[in-house]
Amino acid sequence: MKARLIYLVPNLLGPPGGIARYCRLVSQALLEAAVDLHVLALMDEQRNDEAPIEGFSGMTYTPCAGSRPAFIRQAARHALQTRPGLIVAGHVNFAPLGWALARLARAPLATFVYGIDAWSPLSRTRRLALQRSDRIIAISRFTATQAAEANALNLSKVRVLHNCLDPQLEMAPSRPQRNGAPSLLTVARMSLAEQYKGHDVVIRAMPELLRRFPDLRYDVVGDGDARPGLQALAQQLGVAQAVRFHGIVSEAKLQEHYAEASLFIMPSRAEGFGFVFLEALAHGLPVIGGNMDATPEVVVHGETGLLVTPTSVDEIVTAASRLLEDNALRARMGEAARRHVAARFSYPEFRRRLVEELSQVAPTIFAA
Repeated sequence: MKARLIYLVPNLLGPPGGIARYCRLVSQALLEAAVDLHVLALMDEQRNDEAPIEGFSGMTYTPCAGSRPAFIRQAARHALQTRPGLIVAGHVNFAPLGWALARLARAPLATFVYGIDAWSPLSRTRRLALQRSDRIIAISRFTATQAAEANALNLSKVRVLHNCLDPQLEMAPSRPQRNGAPSLLTVARMSLAEQYKGHDVVIRAMPELLRRFPDLRYDVVGDGDARPGLQALAQQLGVAQAVRFHGIVSEAKLQEHYAEASLFIMPSRAEGFGFVFLEALAHGLPVIGGNMDATPEVVVHGETGLLVTPTSVDEIVTAASRLLEDNALRARMGEAARRHVAARFSYPEFRRRLVEELSQVAPTIFAA
């Protein structure tokens, strides 16, 4: 008899972000593998109707509207009632709850780790729960290594499952040659708690880049509490007219930004993977990224983009200038980027690997 899988996630339908996208892809893959799936989402708001969620038909779904007591209570109730065959903690912060549920249901525990939140020593309860997980799935090799070293993890339990391209995103067969003013594009949150995406360094590079390319513009998509400071920095440096903050945009508008950009730039210093890199590469955009985190697992230096020291304004100026000056190089890298994503980060391969890893610790959830 097939057993249920309980999946604890921060959010499934809430604001867009790398972790939310990853949780949606995991849920979709599990449903396609005919898993009896119950998702509990801590931050998702309550829904006013019981209609199936588009793209997630057949899933049991419990949103908890940010209430941790409700999240814990609902998870415990369902674990007792359904006796699941596997508990999956969709974030390291949920590992202690996942471990408690696993003990309650006498089921194995799998925990996902993403990035900077697991790169340093965790609290004692989170570390012990992570260590006791039957499977630890890291979003990148960099995250796997950092988390294992910081928290004394048994490497035999750790697997790497890279993010993948959203199956709903269609890649055009080729990128048309664009005309008009050159432009840089960044798509990322602007959070004071995550001041490592590199917006500030790109803005500091703009005075020199504008000297070389007077018509250049820098389009910034995303929002957050760090935005006023970044706008003030652009004003202070005299480049505010060339740096355009668009806030959070619709999916259709985001696709327009990708289509209009000359290249994508996000010199992050602490990226666990960087889903936006996949989107940019799939749109045939060369990428400028940092060389200090997991970005090199996504961007191939000299082939699909250029990697730089993310704190170096000079390196960013040099890399951006090289790509903006050479249309043929941008075109070659763009084509290579599209091929790279299709070959290395496809959704079918992601789904196959996910099912393979979870079935090793909980075969009953995939039983016929």
